[in-house]
Amino acid sequence: MNILFVTHDFALEDGGIPVFNYHICKELSDLGHKIFVLTNSFPGGENFSSQQKYSICRVHGKIRPTSVETICKILYLTLKEKIEVVFFGHFCSTHWLGGVLAYKILKIPYLILIHGTEFNAYYKHLTRADKWASKFVLRNASEIIVNSDTTKILVEDYGYPKSQIHIIHPGTDIVNSRRHAQESNIIEEYGLQGKKILMTASRLVAKKNHENVLKSLPLVIKVIPDIIYIIIGKGKEEEKLIRLTKDMGLGKYVKFVGFVEPKDMPMYYDICDIFIMPSKTVDFDYESFGIVYIEANACGKPVIGGKSGGVEDAVIDGVTGLLVDPENIEEIAQTIIRLLTDREYARKLGENGRRRVENELNWKTTGKKIEEVLVKLLKE
Repeated sequence: MNILFVTHDFALEDGGIPVFNYHICKELSDLGHKIFVLTNSFPGGENFSSQQKYSICRVHGKIRPTSVETICKILYLTLKEKIEVVFFGHFCSTHWLGGVLAYKILKIPYLILIHGTEFNAYYKHLTRADKWASKFVLRNASEIIVNSDTTKILVEDYGYPKSQIHIIHPGTDIVNSRRHAQESNIIEEYGLQGKKILMTASRLVAKKNHENVLKSLPLVIKVIPDIIYIIIGKGKEEEKLIRLTKDMGLGKYVKFVGFVEPKDMPMYYDICDIFIMPSKTVDFDYESFGIVYIEANACGKPVIGGKSGGVEDAVIDGVTGLLVDPENIEEIAQTIIRLLTDREYARKLGENGRRRVENELNWKTTGKKIEEVLVKLLKE
């Protein structure tokens, strides 16, 4: 089928939403569907586009209001490429009115992948125009895909029919992380020989809760003095976290690595003993799933997540990892200690996590599930 995929988030270094969007397009293309992507311009975008098997058209935001350009291009591409369905890669308001017009005028259905936080933003925190357009966009969507049960409940609360909401989790790739690790010099570069390694990889923002991991470290160090906490990523909390590390006298226990290319992440997952990200809800912002948990699981690593948002869909407590109260410093510390001292239990959690990725949470499975929704939509 001919699919127009529309998103503002398609730069892979920007977080879970663009990663999910990229892999949807890749898998649907691999399944034989003709994909046309409409997205924003970003640095390196032209080089990125030339490497894909599908065509990518960009909006530049030069027309005011910027939604006019998006609306016009949605209608133009729908007609030009004989589009059968419009697929929105996240929720939006006025920009997505082009999909509503394509549905009303051309009878082209559209569906939306809703991640959670962006949905809350348009309904609760933006302008009256955004709130009005959001209701119009949601009401006319033929189907909704959500990434977790938490997001499904959120959409249901706004009156969208349960029967048209589909939970499809994001996936990850199964990789031979050991092979990658043998090619790296990370251990030597950061002086990690003989250390117990705790790791977080994410944007450095409040909801990821690096702060409480740092606050738990003094308790952990009393039991496991050879621990090192590796923090991967960049973000607006970076200076605050570096300052907290210094103020707590944790300089020799914490390594700030900065941004790491996605292709190099398996090397880092492989060297760590535990992946931790006890995410919490900050205002309306919450962890709607957390692809990094299953990336770590794919490398056979046990994970620690926070009891918030959609994390329980990504981490099965006691099976693929452990969930903690993200505000309980003592609980975070004791959970780290448990997994670093009970190596057999930690190994079992990691193996269960890898098996779950192999069987359920991989991109090919995700792509096939999304294809089923699209086929159902067109039949109806």
